[in-house]
Amino acid sequence: MWTPDAPKFTAIWQSEQYFERHFIKKVFEPYISEHIVDCKHEVVMDNAILIDAFIYSNKAGYYASFRGKNAFLVHLGDEFYELGVDRYVNFRGVFRTIWSSVFNPHHVMVIPLGYSARNDATASVPASERRYAWSFIGEAGKCSRPEAVRALLPIEPHICYSGSSAWGVTFFSRSSQGQKRIPEADFVEYLNQSAFAPSPMGNGSLESCRVYDALEAGSIPIVEKRISLNYFESLLGNHPLPTIRSWSQARRLVKHLLKNPAQLDALQLKCTQWWKDYQAGLTQKIGVFLSERSKATDEVVPLRSRLPLIPGWQYFELLRHQTLLGLARRVIRNCTRLAQSGQWRDSHTK
Repeated sequence: MWTPDAPKFTAIWQSEQYFERHFIKKVFEPYISEHIVDCKHEVVMDNAILIDAFIYSNKAGYYASFRGKNAFLVHLGDEFYELGVDRYVNFRGVFRTIWSSVFNPHHVMVIPLGYSARNDATASVPASERRYAWSFIGEAGKCSRPEAVRALLPIEPHICYSGSSAWGVTFFSRSSQGQKRIPEADFVEYLNQSAFAPSPMGNGSLESCRVYDALEAGSIPIVEKRISLNYFESLLGNHPLPTIRSWSQARRLVKHLLKNPAQLDALQLKCTQWWKDYQAGLTQKIGVFLSERSKATDEVVPLRSRLPLIPGWQYFELLRHQTLLGLARRVIRNCTRLAQSGQWRDSHTK
């Protein structure tokens, strides 16, 4: 158990631009004495928490320099399960985003992606009094997102914006030429005024920052599950977030709740209170993990089995997150990219 007089850690950041940086700083705050921005993979310290992404593409020697020190790794950005678990063994313990059942919970603590946008709103508007029934701002042409926005388009009023096209969907644009990105302040304001925030899957995983951006704004996220994967229950435990298998189901849910303002506001309150309590509980669990692993003498064993080390495992794991239509779009897009650039998918760099 973490005690107030326990030594704190120095956070070593390998980028200042991680989407999750605000969330990471918040949930780790009680255990951090100072933050250092490295960005060159040079700083090595005892009593440190290294915050890094795409570790499999960096030199192994840097991570090996932490062996024997009271150092922890926060591994971000591994949406495609590239892993890099050979780097994990150099630390007392590892925190990582993107859940899978293959990780050993005694040595690897999986945490949510968290929010990406700062939201300074001092009070949440009741869902029944919000300007928009729902909003979606992002890249709507990927994965299961076209089905999400098409299913909800008949429900007005809404804000639907995408930086890329999707067949059969008309998007909000702030100018005749359109724009690639909505400013963060506008993005936050739209969420603050939206009763619902459909949160279809990210690029590779069912999870995205959109879920937590919505919760921070008091907007109700709608998340997906698959026949073989109830991702958010596995990651978050017993949660109140509306969870659907099809976006037609989401449309029926939204229509019903919009006609029943008391039920709508009750669900909003339940979600926002749960999220507040969850974050407080997560911070406590992080403290326990840091305390227990700081005293431990055994080497980190990242995985429950050797299955993830078998070539092709990551593709099987990723398939569990996909819909058939989303998978077909991905294959077509990647085949086109392969023909044009010789790459199967975009490379992942910082």
